Amino acid sequence: MPTAIIYGRVSTVRQADDGLPIESQVQQAKAKAEALGAKVLQIFLDEGISGRSSKRPAFQGAVNFCSLTKVDYFICWSTSRFARNKIDAASYKRTLKRWGTKVIYVSSEIDSETDEGWFYESVMEIVDEQFSRTISKDTRRSMLKNAVDGFFNGGRVPFGYRTIAVGRRKKLEVVSSEAATVREIFRLYLSGLGTKEVALRLNHDGVRRRGAKWEKNVLGALLRNPVYTGYMVFNRKSAEGIARPNDQWVVTKAHEALISDEDFASAKKLADVRTPKKEHSSPHSHFVFTGMLR
Repeated sequence: MPTAIIYGRVSTVRQADDGLPIESQVQQAKAKAEALGAKVLQIFLDEGISGRSSKRPAFQGAVNFCSLTKVDYFICWSTSRFARNKIDAASYKRTLKRWGTKVIYVSSEIDSETDEGWFYESVMEIVDEQFSRTISKDTRRSMLKNAVDGFFNGGRVPFGYRTIAVGRRKKLEVVSSEAATVREIFRLYLSGLGTKEVALRLNHDGVRRRGAKWEKNVLGALLRNPVYTGYMVFNRKSAEGIARPNDQWVVTKAHEALISDEDFASAKKLADVRTPKKEHSSPHSHFVFTGMLR
């Protein structure tokens, strides 16, 4: 009896509401497997993850499962659910084919073994990536406007603040108890204590970071975060994660500051001096690889 796995994905909640809920994808994929006479071995689901990224846990799990188990069909809703990156799509399909697994789409009949099917599938891969790029560009433009207007663009809410709704957007609001801890952290650091010593003191006194203990790396990031001076900083990195020049950053005075500009600048300067320079090997050794020895 042929075997199959099912893969489903949605990028956003809105996408799920627009007719592509994962439950519907799975239901119709099961019907497709039944029509093929195949037994479904496992179902893999990614929620809230873009198809342009290959860093999708469930997708990677599905591909790895096919490499370890004899699977005849990799069933997903459409070419765009499989991937929205032309290179990734072609690469993973080639890999699956090498393992004897054929990619099947529920929404369209594509036989990639024929010249016509190969051509149509290739065109759809390009269309999928172009559509994703357009959405990404529009989303980034909206986020830039949001940042310029002083609103919070999402992500982890900085310690010391919480988000409040302003219409359909959000702004940061001070949390008094956490704000007092932030000010104490800067005071201790500027008094001469290092991040490790500050973390030890806070943990000893029972001061927690939303239930978690303080660590020196967390404190180091906090001391360098301009959000505590009341500024929202956006556009630091490109979509590929490459750092942008400072003159391309969007810096807006957006909310109540917890630390003065002077104290923040002093803490940053102190941190730059205290941060050890990374060496590729021991500076006192004349031998290679000594930095790796234990």
